[in-house]
Amino acid sequence: MSLVLSEMKGNDFGRIEEGTYPARIAQVVDFGVQPQTDYQTGEPTKSKERLMITWEFPTERIELENDEGTQSLPRWLGKEFTISPSEMSNLMKLVSSLAPRASSLDELLNMPCSVQVGSTSGGKAKVVNVAPIMKGMEVAELENDSTYFDFSHPNEDLFKVLPLWQRNKIKDAENYNGFADDWVVESDAEKSEDY
Repeated sequence: MSLVLSEMKGNDFGRIEEGTYPARIAQVVDFGVQPQTDYQTGEPTKSKERLMITWEFPTERIELENDEGTQSLPRWLGKEFTISPSEMSNLMKLVSSLAPRASSLDELLNMPCSVQVGSTSGGKAKVVNVAPIMKGMEVAELENDSTYFDFSHPNEDLFKVLPLWQRNKIKDAENYNGFADDWVVESDAEKSEDY
């Protein structure tokens, strides 16, 4: 699925409309320490450890043409979080809501939940709120493989299935130590760097 997602990044497939949807967590990707800016002034602020959680929406579909015909795929939508152990952090609120007994973030993978989608000021879809799924409600299983990438313990095979823009973000981390410098993804040669 990651290859398909990276191929689609430059195209406009519309967006998920505002509303609340059943979903499952498909990806947790640790980006390492990333530079930050103040959202109002644009001035640099203290760098922070960041990660992205991506949800798969089984009821929201896109149609993708390929060599085999038209394929219906579930939409994905992600949100970045600052990694913080504080109970007041957005990440810890999410974890305590969905998996209060979890001892690591990989336990979030395939977790069913209810995701509220809103809009950014620019009109793009964004995750506004995540809550446990309503009692008795079923959520379809993931159609794509789940991925957990741990920056502190990088795995070459997992790194290679990430979209190019996520791999580039990991390599741009302030604490990146070169672990992926020799990990060549063959399909990258066929793509432009603007993905």
